[in-house]
Amino acid sequence: MMEINGLHSQLSGMVQRGQLSGRKIAALIELRETVERFAQCSYVEQDEIQALKEKYGAEPEVVSWGDYFQTEVASRHFDLSDEEFLKIVDTIRFDLVSSTMIFRNKSSEFCEQVREEAIIASGTDRDQWNTEHEQAAHMGILLQYFEQLKLSKCEISDIDQRWFESFLQQSAQSTG
Repeated sequence: MMEINGLHSQLSGMVQRGQLSGRKIAALIELRETVERFAQCSYVEQDEIQALKEKYGAEPEVVSWGDYFQTEVASRHFDLSDEEFLKIVDTIRFDLVSSTMIFRNKSSEFCEQVREEAIIASGTDRDQWNTEHEQAAHMGILLQYFEQLKLSKCEISDIDQRWFESFLQQSAQSTG
């Protein structure tokens, strides 16, 4: 079985079956690195890993947030075109930067209001969503990233900041 450096071993079968193109593999490796730069905690903490090892005799395979995002995106979206797949990877990177910028130094009241609006939106039938529902749901996802990945401790690198700004410019040009 061929191992690709930076690609989670769980995805080897998908590579062997030809389900992941070279561009998708490269994007997944970049996604993992990006998420690892942002995440300030593990997907599965060390004490939890130890408990699982004692209980089942094995450690979980997906332990970092980079592993989690990489395996989720690959398994859920492998059948999309390379272009659509790359958009998803870029959106996650954009969301990580946005989440960090939006919620860092915000009050718990602000976060609670975002959470409530997201819950209301998710309780509304998708067919009846308007722009406000979409924004509330998206803000809820960003808040989840912020809390789960402990982004309050994250410093946005110059590379990610520049990428974010160019992404915004490209988005403005494509919609303008």
